[in-house]
Amino acid sequence: MQGYYQGAMLSPRRRQVLIAGLASSVAPAVFAALPTVEAPQKLLLSGRVVGPDGKPLAGATVAAGRARTLTDADGRFMLITATPHYRVTYRARSTEGMVSNPSPDADGTARASIGLTLA
Repeated sequence: MQGYYQGAMLSPRRRQVLIAGLASSVAPAVFAALPTVEAPQKLLLSGRVVGPDGKPLAGATVAAGRARTLTDADGRFMLITATPHYRVTYRARSTEGMVSNPSPDADGTARASIGLTLA
């Protein structure tokens, strides 16, 4: 007789409901087993910007990703970003660079310090 499954009668509609229920209970486990993409790690970028004469450049803009700051009176800066690419600008002069292979510490924050002479 059609519609029998191991001694129980299941209509086509009931089969769809059972299959859908099984899929919804298995799907979260399947997605949990997939590798996760980690969020970008934090990079604490600090340093000092000086001019060609070796004097500190106060008020230079240091930008990395969306983070941006100005150097202090001693040319020093510190910012937290998620990108190793940075740009320093001071009175129509600028330079770009990249921190290579910053290694993160236990909390996932990498630290890098740079010294720049802006000619």
